[in-house]
Amino acid sequence: MHFLLGYEKVNYNTSISIIIPAYNVEKYLKVALVSIKAQTELPDEVILIDDGSTDGTLEVAKAFELSVAYQVLSIENNGQGNARNLGVSLASSEYVYFFDSDDFLDHDFIRKIKDRIIDCTYPDIVLFSGKSFFDGEYQGNGLPNYTRGFEGNFSSPCDFINKAAEHKSLFCQPCLYISKRELWGKGKLEFESNFLEDDAIFFPLIFSCITLNVMNDCFFHRRVRAGSTMTSELTNKHVLGALNCLETTIDLFHKLSFENEKSKKIILNKIENLSLRYISYSRRAGESVKMKAILKSILLTKSLSHALKISLFSFRLNESRVVARLAGWKKTP
Repeated sequence: MHFLLGYEKVNYNTSISIIIPAYNVEKYLKVALVSIKAQTELPDEVILIDDGSTDGTLEVAKAFELSVAYQVLSIENNGQGNARNLGVSLASSEYVYFFDSDDFLDHDFIRKIKDRIIDCTYPDIVLFSGKSFFDGEYQGNGLPNYTRGFEGNFSSPCDFINKAAEHKSLFCQPCLYISKRELWGKGKLEFESNFLEDDAIFFPLIFSCITLNVMNDCFFHRRVRAGSTMTSELTNKHVLGALNCLETTIDLFHKLSFENEKSKKIILNKIENLSLRYISYSRRAGESVKMKAILKSILLTKSLSHALKISLFSFRLNESRVVARLAGWKKTP
C-alpha cells in the first residue's frame, strides 16, 4: 500500500519466513524448493527441518542453494508438528508460512501475499485457495478441493467462520494460510506431534486472530501420492490425532463466547463430526474407543440426534467388521 504524504509515496514492507518440515521426500523436495527459488519476489528466510529422514532428503536439502537466508537442520523423527514448532522458534520474520516438502507454489505467491498484507494493514492471518493433483500414476478416491470461494476482510473470527462455512471452505491445512509469527511459540500456539495436528490447531488459531483476510487466488499445489500422511493406512497415531482434535475443540468451545448462534452451531457440528471420525478411526485401527470424550461431545451438543448417530455409526462399523470376517472365512479353504 502506498500512503500519500504531500506528494511523496511511502512504501511499507513486511517479511516472510517459509518453514518446511521434510521426511523421506527425496523424490519431491527439489521441485518444492525450485518453486520457492522461482518466486518473482523471494521470501526473506527459508528454514527446512529434516525430521529424521532415512532416504536422501537431507542431502537434497543441503545441496540446494538459495540467495536468501536458508537454514537446514536435521533432528530425530518426532513428527511434522514438532518440526514446524522448531521452525517457528528459529524464524525471524514477521509472518510464517508452513510449506509441505512434496508440494509446490505458484511463482507469484510471495509477491501477491506481501501486497495483500500491506494493502490490508497487516492482518493476523491471510487465507487463500489451493489445488490438488495426483502424483504420476497414483489414483485415489478423488482430488480434494481447496477453493475458498470468497474474499474479504474480517474483524471477527466468527464472521470468517460463518462465511467460510457457507462456502464449505473451512480448510485447516497450514499450507493454505500465512500468519503472524507472534501468534506462535511457547505459551501460545503449537502443533501437536500426533497426526491430524493441522485440524487440531486450526480453530485455536482462528480464534487467536483479531483481523483476518481471505483471498480466492490459488497459490498452493498439493501433491496427492501414495505413502503421504493423507493416504497412509490408519494407525494408532491417527487414532490419537483424532482424539486430540476432538478434545482440543471441546476445550476451545468452553473458553469461547460466541457473537452469534450461527458460529456456535458450526463449532458444535464440528465436534459432532470429530466424534464420529474418532470412533471410525478407532474401530478401523482395532483400538478401543475412549467413551469419556464421546460422552462429553453428547453432553455439550445436547443433541439426541448426535447420540443416535453415534449409536448407529458404531453399530454399522461393528456390522461391517462382522461381514468382513465372514467373507474372510468363506474364502478360507
